[in-house]
Amino acid sequence: MRPRGRLLGPVLVLAMALPTSVLYSVGAVGAQITATFGLSRAALGALPAAVFGTAAVLSLWSGGLVDRIGARAALLGLFGVATAAFLLMGSATGYPGLIAAMVLSGVGQALSNPATNLAITENLAPAERAGAVGRKQAGVQLSALVVGLAAPLLTGLAGWRAVLLAGAPLALAALAGTVLRIPARPAPPPAFSWRPARPNRFLALLMVFLAVLGCGVSAVATFATLYGQERLHQPPGTSAALIAALGLAGVASRLLWSRHAATLVLLSPLLRRLAAGAAGSAALIWAAAGLGPVALWAGTIGVGATAVGANAVTMVLIVRDRRCGPLGPSSALLSLGFFAGFVAGPIPLGAIADTFGYGPAWLTVAALFLLAAVLAARVLRHERRTPPRPPHPPRPQPQPAQPQPAVAGVGWASGVSRER
Repeated sequence: MRPRGRLLGPVLVLAMALPTSVLYSVGAVGAQITATFGLSRAALGALPAAVFGTAAVLSLWSGGLVDRIGARAALLGLFGVATAAFLLMGSATGYPGLIAAMVLSGVGQALSNPATNLAITENLAPAERAGAVGRKQAGVQLSALVVGLAAPLLTGLAGWRAVLLAGAPLALAALAGTVLRIPARPAPPPAFSWRPARPNRFLALLMVFLAVLGCGVSAVATFATLYGQERLHQPPGTSAALIAALGLAGVASRLLWSRHAATLVLLSPLLRRLAAGAAGSAALIWAAAGLGPVALWAGTIGVGATAVGANAVTMVLIVRDRRCGPLGPSSALLSLGFFAGFVAGPIPLGAIADTFGYGPAWLTVAALFLLAAVLAARVLRHERRTPPRPPHPPRPQPQPAQPQPAVAGVGWASGVSRER
């Protein structure tokens, strides 16, 4: 990896981690939020739904906008709104303030995948991209790990609001890192249209798959800790550590599955296996009411090891070829599918838990993951029929001149190519 690629890593990880850390922060201090503001479980579920609802709507345009302004400007905007969101979230005096902070977080979420994918293709050689995608996608689950470990400590030292404020200094540091490490786009920007991007059939199938998968993942991330406290009588610190376990499993799965995906011709069979494994993991969470906390932990870690990794596998697919269309819009639309699942999941599943109990809610999550496995089989049929379309050759990048022997009639040039 070239020096620039190594410098890109921390910025890209933070770009993926910070917007999503809102979800895990809300989950880690969900009991304190509901007690402070007198919220129902459905109202708690509306907080992450506001994040991903905003992101889903804006994803119709964010990919084209990122292509227009370039990765550097998009990342600067992302970290700016993330800073504002964390400050508002930690200082909110009522439920409307929390919702407003969630909407701001959704803006950053809509920019995260298009901006980071474009930064990868603008600055890394094709052979380096799959690994870079896995590392930056692992940032999402790294945020869960960090939040899960830090939340009990911060809550004990400074109260639950400190958990929600902690992301602000990290966002400011990432803003400075972007200025120093991400180069400005040298080429003139392409034209931007306000017409929403439209997916082709292959991309649409992947979007539906991720939407269904996202419903289940959001339910686990939002309600697993609350379930542990209310039904299994786990202490708050232990329940927050469950978020860390989910994050650790997610980091490992995104790194390992994306690396494995780079060696495969067809990715849909892997997606199907991951979705089926997630269904079994959700069934373990359901069984925790009778089997105890061990089943809850095993099921939550299983969801992190399977469903969470599937998102990184789909990102590898769109970065390595162009069957889904241009990179910016296809990245945004694929994210839209996942975001739509995060919107559709927490509120109805919270309502099911409020009305019928946690048992039917977790069985619904398992059924959603099984549906995702069925959809992956549909994706496989389309993937077999559609030949891959490799990206355009990367554009040249100037290298320092080196002295060469004077040979009559022979010139010399060198450079490492990169794709916009």
